[in-house]
Amino acid sequence: MTKSADHEGGAPSRAGVEQVQRIGAWKVTMWLPLDSTSGNPREIRIEPDEEADPQEVARGITSTVLRQIDTAAFAEEVEPLAELAHAGRQAVENFRRELAGLPKGVSDEYLAVLSALYVRFVNAGRRAPAQDLELWTGSKQATLKGHLRAARQRGFLTKVEGKAGGQLTDKAVETLKGIKLADGADGV
Repeated sequence: MTKSADHEGGAPSRAGVEQVQRIGAWKVTMWLPLDSTSGNPREIRIEPDEEADPQEVARGITSTVLRQIDTAAFAEEVEPLAELAHAGRQAVENFRRELAGLPKGVSDEYLAVLSALYVRFVNAGRRAPAQDLELWTGSKQATLKGHLRAARQRGFLTKVEGKAGGQLTDKAVETLKGIKLADGADGV
């Protein structure tokens, strides 16, 4: 089974893909971060399966168990996810390039684009839109929160009391219509 994972075991959350295989008495978990350029696992964790025979576990991990770990199947299964992650990185790079082409400073154009991206994340149900904005813009969350506050004060984004949210105003929509983006900059 391959799934997106927030790595277990009390470790800090790490975005990636993991696959669990059962080999005899052992649970083998292979993990690959989403930013990897290879389909091979970066980590392999072997631990006794919850339902394993205690006598089999007592014998330890053998070379036979190690030879049965199927990293090729893992790589084949995660390849489409790696391609998707690469496409996502390209979209972020394109967005940052377009953002750099806007008038410098906290301009109306910048606030309109930032507000539109923020609303898109909120409407997609993202729990931490400021973190997503940080990834997409390359700016710190504290700075972005100040910019969103400015966007609300200058009439680009409506306010929602006590939670993330808001809608683009007519002013924001009109400003966005006036921004010329390079071909292929869509992807946000």
